[in-house]
Amino acid sequence: MRIIEYFITNKRLNYVLLLFILIAGISTYREIPKELFPDVTLNMIDVSGGYAGSSAKTLDKMAVRDIEDAIEGISGIKTTETIIVPGRFDIILTLSDDADPIDVLSKVKDAIAGSRQYLPADMTEPVATLLTRKRDLLSISLSSEQLSREALVAIAKRIKSRIMHMQDIAEVRIFGDSDEEILIRIDTDAVSAYGISQESLLHAISNLSYIYPVGNIEQPGNYIFLSTVHGKQSEEAWREARLKVDGKMIRLGDVAEVTRRLAQTATLSSFNTLDNVTLKVYKSSEGDAIRLSKELNQLVETLRHDYPDLIIDLYHDSSIPIKKRLDVITSNIIFGLILIFITMALLINLRIATIVTLGIPFSFAIGLIFLYYTGYTINIVSLLGALIVIGIVVDDAVVVAENIQRYIDEGVERHTAVLRGVKEMVLPVTLATVTTIFAFLPLFMLSGEIAHFIILIPIVVIMVLIGSLIESFFFLPLHAEEFLKRGRNMVDWRPLQQKYEAALQFIIRYKKSFLLLFLVGIPVTTILLMKQLHFQFFPTFDSRYLYVTGRLDINTPIETTHQVAKEIEKALLAHKEEFGIKSVSAVAGSRTTMGGESEQDNGAFYITMELYDLKVRDWINRYFNPILNLSFNFDDPELRREITTYDLAKRLQEVIEPFKRRYHLEELGVRQRHVGVIRNDIKINFSGDDEKRVMEALEQVKSALRNVPGVTGVSDNLQYGKMEYRLKINDYGESLGISEGEVARLLSGYFLERRQALTFGHEGVVEIRTEEIGKDMLSRLENFDYPLGDGRYVKLKEIADFIKTRDFMQIKKRDGEMVKTVFATIDKRQTTANDVLDQIDPLLKSLEKEGIGIKLFGEKEKNSQLATEMKKAVVVALFLILLALLLIFSKIKYALMVLSIIPFSIMGALAGHLFLGINLTMPSIIGILGLAGVVVNDGIIMLDFLHGTHDAKSFFERAVLRLRPILITSITTFLGLFTLIFFATGQAVILQPIAVSIGFGLLWGTVLNLFYLPTLYAVVNRIERES
Repeated sequence: MRIIEYFITNKRLNYVLLLFILIAGISTYREIPKELFPDVTLNMIDVSGGYAGSSAKTLDKMAVRDIEDAIEGISGIKTTETIIVPGRFDIILTLSDDADPIDVLSKVKDAIAGSRQYLPADMTEPVATLLTRKRDLLSISLSSEQLSREALVAIAKRIKSRIMHMQDIAEVRIFGDSDEEILIRIDTDAVSAYGISQESLLHAISNLSYIYPVGNIEQPGNYIFLSTVHGKQSEEAWREARLKVDGKMIRLGDVAEVTRRLAQTATLSSFNTLDNVTLKVYKSSEGDAIRLSKELNQLVETLRHDYPDLIIDLYHDSSIPIKKRLDVITSNIIFGLILIFITMALLINLRIATIVTLGIPFSFAIGLIFLYYTGYTINIVSLLGALIVIGIVVDDAVVVAENIQRYIDEGVERHTAVLRGVKEMVLPVTLATVTTIFAFLPLFMLSGEIAHFIILIPIVVIMVLIGSLIESFFFLPLHAEEFLKRGRNMVDWRPLQQKYEAALQFIIRYKKSFLLLFLVGIPVTTILLMKQLHFQFFPTFDSRYLYVTGRLDINTPIETTHQVAKEIEKALLAHKEEFGIKSVSAVAGSRTTMGGESEQDNGAFYITMELYDLKVRDWINRYFNPILNLSFNFDDPELRREITTYDLAKRLQEVIEPFKRRYHLEELGVRQRHVGVIRNDIKINFSGDDEKRVMEALEQVKSALRNVPGVTGVSDNLQYGKMEYRLKINDYGESLGISEGEVARLLSGYFLERRQALTFGHEGVVEIRTEEIGKDMLSRLENFDYPLGDGRYVKLKEIADFIKTRDFMQIKKRDGEMVKTVFATIDKRQTTANDVLDQIDPLLKSLEKEGIGIKLFGEKEKNSQLATEMKKAVVVALFLILLALLLIFSKIKYALMVLSIIPFSIMGALAGHLFLGINLTMPSIIGILGLAGVVVNDGIIMLDFLHGTHDAKSFFERAVLRLRPILITSITTFLGLFTLIFFATGQAVILQPIAVSIGFGLLWGTVLNLFYLPTLYAVVNRIERES
């Protein structure tokens, strides 16, 4: 109390400190990074490697298994997921939450080095790196009708250099770029004509360039470095290069074609049907997306002037949705403040409403400063956390201000009234705040990606509540002493209090019957409500993006795939106005499958549609928000789409379906964006020793899923790869003394493109690669002349059998076990992942009895994880709240009375979901946990006054006195959540269920605190109705 009195007495110090914190809060808001969603830290390690020309199956046998075995015993690794495709592999290691990533990475590198002895000698050692999530900022498209791709790439590199010099830019990637190379295509017939061997020629080519230091001479006063000229510079010079091969001098151009070129890119891209080169820009964690986007827009305007032949488009700008969502949520916060102010002015008086409302910005300034200095950002989750707490944060100030006003009305001198009013409220207000904090605190127990996504909610709530506590005890008393007057237009609550007393009198008359009704009726109703509601992990919301993913036959050239993608792109743009499409970009050679898996192949393509925002129809977002965010933009050009993404996805599927038949596409579908940590609606892994039976089981499940209403798409990861010819030396070959190794080594020089040497170009190191001119002709392989060493030759097809096989395009393993996967997408307006899995559960169980290994991932996996962790969180929250209650009530029976409000208030949260027609979600559960702390506060207010009463008169008098503070705190909390409950738009819908749980749960909790809790107290203490 002395420190509080010190702050009240030293007014100048008080005001200066308050002003400093507010200025610091404003400055922090300007500096703190702003993004759409919080950054989710990836606690993963990627082990990547490859071997050119190998099939997935061969690569698994020759390298991957040995590496998996080497890292299997390393502690700290939670799961291992391996993806092998022809020529390369990735082993993704997910680490335990308590593991040290740097330590595990070091051990993984040691394990890879230890397995090096089992890997092919000419294979580059696999690389282990910590995975980090890049923060997308925007993309820049460069296209031209006059310039070549080489010219576009050169300009893109110059632009990249300019962007990388900007502050807070983390990375710029150029898509459509490729490295320069020198390709030497050897003419085998010419080699034979010269009577030289291919191996000797390749050896001679490898010595044409040397890029490493030769040495140095340290002669006194004359220090000299030794190096070479790094080979030839022009194509002509390379053709004229003289080689000594098998004792003969030849010119390279006589036995080979030499081309200096850009290597063939793995992907081709287009923007609005124009072939392009794309620069994708990523920001650092400290970067403000809104500021950086503004700077890049200015740069693009300059570039358009500098390059008149260039068409430059800026798209996928993350700052646009960030700014719009931040404006909307900030407006909602301001609107909530206005509602709270008006409500307090009507229910209490204007002066108390003023001093309470003035203190709210201080509380938020405290929270904002904490976010900034702990490395967090302003994003949708943190702002929605502020919106959730806005109604709760006024409770402390209302209770303290009311108590001060009570003493002033009793005629106590204002300074003394302030001290007494604050002193009385220090313990109950502090403990009430602590119970709310205790309710949110166990959310820190959540683990994995879920925790990283949602952790800002408890952080913001707790810090703002602490700020509210500081403001209520240190700054509000000073304002109260200045503003509050005796008997100033206090609202007369007596009529309502009389009605409440009459109702309470009636209930107490039949208290045992009513208590039985509460104790039986509420649990039964809660169970019935739970049966009416369905559960999905995240709510559905309208996105700004839709995707078309497709795949042609694996042998399709990438140029053909690119043309097909552009035709679909053109068909989509024909509906640009109707569908609200802002831009369309396509990539050939890479895609994300319908199941959310990454796939690279010449036949794959992926089209991204950036959409305009959906038009808003509610009056809050249409008229009030443009005023409150000071934009006054009532006709936002970004708000022009009429169709939701869910309906649009169906329409788009109809538009693209003819292309599937026309080009015989193996897969073509519309994919919607998933929220947060959920990448698949349904994902089922199958494993077993009998591969044929596993395949049959997989097809059974796919068929069953297709027959479930609400399932919109079913796919798997069983695409067959390219044909593989395995050479087996036949009896005739063996009779000639020919071995498998000799044949393989000889053929690899002809049919495997290899790097022979390195040189330097304008952009850095240039690879010198060789291949045989006819290597891509099957007849060249079959009629290959194999030398017998005595001047004679024999056809390869005479000495070896060609065993034709076709394995799957990719091999996927989990924890070393090979798995095959089924994916399913659902229409969440019709069903949920849990409901779909319940319908096929009998089939899954029967397959498990047959020995088929089945594991559920996707939303089901996250649901199971959430259920386990939330059970622990609930137990911890209840225990902490009980401890706080025992600090107030000396007897445990009174603490348990207040605690009993928590499970009963869940009925209100469930009823709110049913009333609004939304499913239960993970945010709903978090809201119910937070509700526990909020609803208990009103219980403390009621029971703290009833505590110690044993006669009816004092019982009813004290109960009636608690009507006003309970109603005011409940109403202000609900109104603070009002806009998020009823007018959530865009990504704000994700956290709407939190507000619904707290808001409706608190409304029902208010009824419980006003009627159930006094009834319970009366039964326990045998208080009878007054006569």
